[in-house]
Amino acid sequence: MTPSVGQFVRVRSRRWLVENTAPDRRFPVVRLACIDDDATGETVEVLWDAELDGEILGEEGWGQIAKRGTDDPAVFSAYLKTLRWNTATSADRELFQAPFRAGIHLDAFQLLPLRKALKLPRVNLLIADDVGAGKTIEAGLVLRELLLRHRIDFVVVMAPAGTVRQWQDELETKFGLTFTIVDRDYLTALRRERGYGADPWASGSRFILSHSLISDETYVAGLRDLLGEFRARSLLILDEAHHAAPASGMKYAIESQFTRSVRALAERFEHRLFLSATPHNGHSNSFSALLEILDPQRFTRGVPVRPKDLEPVMVRRLKSDLRHFGERFPLRKVEPIRIAGLPAAAPELVLASMLRAYAYAVRAKAEGLPPREAGYVRLTLVGLQQRLLSSIAAFARTLDIHRKGLLKARETEAGTWAATSLGAAGEIEEEPDDEVAAEALIARDEADAAEAAGVAAAAVSDLAMVDEMLKLARRHAQEPDARVEHLARWIRDQMTAGGAWTARRLILFTEYEDTRRWLEKRLLEALDDLGPDDRIACYTGATPTDRREELKRRFNADPSADPLRILICTDAAREGINLQMRCHDLIHVDLPWNPARLEQRNGRIDRKLQPSPVVHCRYFVYEQREEDVVLQALVRKTEKIQDELGSAGQVIAERINQRLMRDGIRAAGRLAKEIEAEGAEGDDQTRTAVEEMDDAVLARRARQAKELDDLRAVLEDSRNRVGVEPNDLRAVLSVAMDRTGTTLEAHRDAEIEGTPTFRLDPAEPAFQTQGWAEALDDLRIRRRKRGESLKDWRRDAPVRAFSFRPAMTAAGVDAENVVQVHLEHRLVRRLLARFMAQGFASDLSRASVVIGPGAQPRVVLIGRLALYGPGAARLHEEMILVTAAWTEAGRGTKPLKPYGTRGEEATLVQLEAAFREARKPAPHIVDRIRAFAAEDAADLDAELKARAAAAKAEAVKDLAKIAEAEATSLQKLLEDQRARILKADAEPDDRQLTFLPDKAEEIEQRRRDRRHWKTKLDKLTSDIETGPRRVRESYGVVADRLETIGLVYLWPEGN
Repeated sequence: MTPSVGQFVRVRSRRWLVENTAPDRRFPVVRLACIDDDATGETVEVLWDAELDGEILGEEGWGQIAKRGTDDPAVFSAYLKTLRWNTATSADRELFQAPFRAGIHLDAFQLLPLRKALKLPRVNLLIADDVGAGKTIEAGLVLRELLLRHRIDFVVVMAPAGTVRQWQDELETKFGLTFTIVDRDYLTALRRERGYGADPWASGSRFILSHSLISDETYVAGLRDLLGEFRARSLLILDEAHHAAPASGMKYAIESQFTRSVRALAERFEHRLFLSATPHNGHSNSFSALLEILDPQRFTRGVPVRPKDLEPVMVRRLKSDLRHFGERFPLRKVEPIRIAGLPAAAPELVLASMLRAYAYAVRAKAEGLPPREAGYVRLTLVGLQQRLLSSIAAFARTLDIHRKGLLKARETEAGTWAATSLGAAGEIEEEPDDEVAAEALIARDEADAAEAAGVAAAAVSDLAMVDEMLKLARRHAQEPDARVEHLARWIRDQMTAGGAWTARRLILFTEYEDTRRWLEKRLLEALDDLGPDDRIACYTGATPTDRREELKRRFNADPSADPLRILICTDAAREGINLQMRCHDLIHVDLPWNPARLEQRNGRIDRKLQPSPVVHCRYFVYEQREEDVVLQALVRKTEKIQDELGSAGQVIAERINQRLMRDGIRAAGRLAKEIEAEGAEGDDQTRTAVEEMDDAVLARRARQAKELDDLRAVLEDSRNRVGVEPNDLRAVLSVAMDRTGTTLEAHRDAEIEGTPTFRLDPAEPAFQTQGWAEALDDLRIRRRKRGESLKDWRRDAPVRAFSFRPAMTAAGVDAENVVQVHLEHRLVRRLLARFMAQGFASDLSRASVVIGPGAQPRVVLIGRLALYGPGAARLHEEMILVTAAWTEAGRGTKPLKPYGTRGEEATLVQLEAAFREARKPAPHIVDRIRAFAAEDAADLDAELKARAAAAKAEAVKDLAKIAEAEATSLQKLLEDQRARILKADAEPDDRQLTFLPDKAEEIEQRRRDRRHWKTKLDKLTSDIETGPRRVRESYGVVADRLETIGLVYLWPEGN
């Protein structure tokens, strides 16, 4: 007999829900979705008549209960807890489940993105918290919750190249989620194993892709094919999402290739999480374009954003706001290091004066040039000035190449103008084959840019002045300057004692590779007597990924275990890198002219989980060099942006950067005052940013105060309902370890400030069966390096200890090489898998007797209700319990009478307490009780079913309520969006923009946006028809099942 849709069947030793049948065919085909705990959601199509063990499942009875004896209380308790921990629901949007399945330091404020996500029919959310506020953890919580609720089954993270490995590590260690990085190495290995046509996206469901590869068809073609036009239950996480916002243009922002590439992929995902500390650049159309990529049903590019539209989908908190509410973030002290009293002949001062004179002369000659060519000349001068303020070494090299460009132009009588500017030091997105080759590539790119700039400036340059500067610069290029001398003194005073290095660590930032190389050599020389070779390391754009991860690990390691003390970084390390665990000192050897970059640098140590209450960010100021007045103003403005200006800050920072990059530092005193006054009066762009992001300080903090109170209440309620106590997890894992042939206590390691730790030995016989090696690999001290054999890695990377609660040292930092395990950690999953396996449940007697408090014997009948939606997605799960007093005298003559609510609550509390001790009564008592088990279960079964029916009705009502609310909200949203587009389309364009002759690109972008509105209107009409219906269907219950779990007797001690 062929099963019907909605029935449950057993095939191939697993239980399945029938989703579809084709009975009219000669051989009926049945599509099945698995409902077993260890394979939920797996699908298969079978020829029903060809399956040897196919059977339609009926109602589970209690007839076999206790026939084979009773279960050990510790084992049954472990089984019951594991089932409860793996029970999830979509019927309650006020229940947080993910926080209790993660190894994180949880703060209530980090739950706001999760709470907003649970209220959205499609989780399209912009997490715009401050630099270092913990956006990765917030995204991980949303990701884990959506997985628990079976709302997603495919995830792609897109992140800057320098952070892809960090994303992989954070998601695996903190959330137990394994992600594959799709890059050149992965693609090469895959093709070697499976052939050239192998698709990197075909195996697996969780991937990470670098920003640099999003436009590369080699990597994204397969992803696009897999997603199709639209893939349900898929999630895109886009880190540093502001890179996808149109950014160029002065009046109307213009899309980049990256914008178009991200949009082409993002629109195929059902859910989207965007992360950015700086989402608004002052261009309303840029912000709306970014938001349309995030949520095209709510936003349209070119149509201004309203705060009421933004509120449901954006989270925005500054660290200053969070400190205001008592959250633990360090106090940042930004301090100048003043260099004064230099002789007038000091090369730093002389060269600055000579460059000012050179720039004055060149600008005077360039006044008659066409605007485009004059712009190239300005960029040449800006580049030279930036490098001189970084180091004489960087200036000498760039000036030398600049001179070659001048000569080349004169020799060839070149009349063309190079369109290459002297920007920041080169960075490479693709991982280099080796560090030396990568550094050479960066140096070549810089040399090409400098030479092209020399060609551009040839017609107005003064070669004699260049030669004079170059002669002086070459003479002093490899000498230590006043900054190096100060650093050497500071390091000796603050980082050594009696000639020995202390535990203090230091980060040095510079913008240029030439300065980095010079600085490293000069410090090694100045500290030679302290044996600095293994104390100083460098993190640059040329550093290979494996080396970067090793440096991060070493720099965050306990100083007693690793000699590294000083990390010299270029701006390759400024974005998203965690360097705060053992370091609270950072010195800027030079200053970037972009306040946002300066803030990102400071954010390497000023971030969540910084154990020091104060972090020091220092920078150099030459009091005798007039340009430094502007640099001081830049730093002060950056701090004001950070502390006071909120969303307007990004607009102001970008404007300051554009101004400095356009004209350099001229008339320093006046420029410094203008920088400090920037944005004080307000203007269209700053007002737009504040208004669209609803970011006025008082209103923002009032809103946040209420949000925090609500979050704390919901967190506490969720903890009481679904929290996982560390001691309970330890007890369950102890039982699981016992069944592997060893014990947890046998692997006890050191105790850290009262927190016990454990360490497993991979060589132990108990861990030689399949799956153990991979589970223990998650505990190893580092990841496997590129090209390293599995055997060598396992030999050289020892297994770390683990704990069940955070292991903190007396200093308040995470203990070195100790992993906090949690429900989703691979080791825990490996141990709990035996309780979740269908075979284990079949082996249980499903009855247990345990000594408990009180004088009255009691019995508890336990079932589990599951409601299934499309694709066997578990919409709701709930443990159903019925309790009753038990007396032997009345058995056989009158049925058990279930307790009311008050008596049941008391019994459940006693049951929890009894299972924690898990003591078994004397054998003769167990035998007496066992004889009545089937009868007792039968007595309480009707009440269990009645309660399950009531629970189902309540859950179905809640699901329908959620479905209707979300569908109605979506329909209103779509209709409102259509009306706003029609209104915007009827309005004339900005006449100021239309009549500016040099704004052709911006005008064309505006025209493209308006043409896009026509297509968008057609799509909205379709979405209004299909979107709400799809939401309602996703919450529809297609099947339900009440599973028998077991019967537990609470026996008073001494009876």
